[in-house]
Amino acid sequence: MKKILLLMIVAFFLMLPLSAFAKAIISDSDLHDVTAQEGVTINFSCFTVGAITIAAQSWGDSDGCATCGGYTTAGWVGAAVTMSSNFVSITGNMTIDVGTSGSKTAVVIGLPTLNLAGTVTQVVKLGTTAGLTGGNTQTLGTSYMSGVSLAPTGQLIIFAH
Repeated sequence: MKKILLLMIVAFFLMLPLSAFAKAIISDSDLHDVTAQEGVTINFSCFTVGAITIAAQSWGDSDGCATCGGYTTAGWVGAAVTMSSNFVSITGNMTIDVGTSGSKTAVVIGLPTLNLAGTVTQVVKLGTTAGLTGGNTQTLGTSYMSGVSLAPTGQLIIFAH
C-alpha cells in the first residue's frame, strides 16, 4: 500500500506543469519592458592551432609563353610551406557588440590577441602543374624564416555605407 501511495505522489508531481513552481507570472507587457545585457564574448583561452602545412602555393601560366623561345606549355613556380606547431596562437576574448555614434549604427568586434611567431620553411619548386607534383617538378631550394612576430590589436567596426 505504501508503494502505491508513493507512486501516486511521484506521479502527481510529474504531472504538475513546471510553471506551477514559478514565483510570479510575468505578463507580455511587463516582459516587453525587460532588457538584458547586450553583446557577446567569445573566449579563446582553450583554443589552439596546430602545425600549418600548405601542400602547394603556386603561380603560373597555363598556356606557357609563346614569345619566350620555346616555353609554350604550362609552367608553375611556387612552394610547399610548413609552419612550426606554435606559429599561430589566439588568446583572450573577442567581443561582439552593436552601437550607434551620431547617425551611424555599427557592429563593433573587439579582437582577441592573435600572435604569429615561430618558423616558416618553404621548399621552392618549378613544375608543369599548379600542384607542383609529378615527374617534371624541380626543386630550386629551401627558404627559411624565423623570428616572425605579429601581434595585432584593436577593433573591427562594420557598418553600412
